[in-house]
Parts: sequence; C-alpha cells; structure tokens
Amino acid sequence: METATASPEMSKLRDAFVPNRRVRLASDVAGLCALPLLLGRRRQLALREHFRTRLVIAALLWLAGLIALLARMAALDSSYSPEAGFYVSGGLMLLGLVSTLAMWPGDLPVVKIDRNGTVREATAAGAPRSHSPTGP
Repeated sequence: METATASPEMSKLRDAFVPNRRVRLASDVAGLCALPLLLGRRRQLALREHFRTRLVIAALLWLAGLIALLARMAALDSSYSPEAGFYVSGGLMLLGLVSTLAMWPGDLPVVKIDRNGTVREATAAGAPRSHSPTGP
C-alpha cells in the first residue's frame, strides 16, 4: 500500500505545458515581431504556473503599443501622410498581438518536470489519448 505523502523528489516537480505546433509557431512569430532571429526549440516547455497571466500581460503590452502608435498618428497635423514605417510597425504589433493570443493553452497536455526541465511523468491531462485523432 502506498503512502499519501510524496517523496522529496516528487514534491519538487512542477507542471508544464507541452506546446503543440500552433503554440510553437505562435511563439516564434511573436518573438520575430519583437526580437528577430529568436526561434523556439522543438522540445520547449512552458511552466504552467502564471502562464496565462504572462500571456495576458504580453497581449496588453502589444495592445498598448498599438494604441500609442495610433495616438501618435492622430496627434500629427492633417498634412502628414503615413509612410511605410507606420504600416510596418502597426503590422508587426498586430501580428505580435494575434500570435500571443494564439499561444493560449486551451488544449495543451500537462507534464511534470524537474528543476532541469526534464520531463518526469505525465499527468492525466497529458496522458495519451485512447484513440488516434485520425480514426478509431
């Protein structure tokens, strides 16, 4: 019979999301919008703790940038016409916002990881499905 207390090693494990293709792509696109040539690794994980909060803060920062850009444009006199830099800046901010929102972890599996980021065991949410997504 197993005891209800966890071993010291098991108590140090943390929950992490395993990003799917959508989240990895969104992460790469959002990173490219803010910091070019920064691409995610194939085996990246995202700690579950405060992940949603960090995404909301990032989305608010993208939105604040868009609002600041539009406020600057509105403050200019009417004889000024926007140039390519305005559209590129606005497009990158909008793309970053959409990419950040696409990282929302709605259906991501959850695994247990140690302090080094090594996956130790899958939780019920991260367990394999009983059937293939393409058929029974």
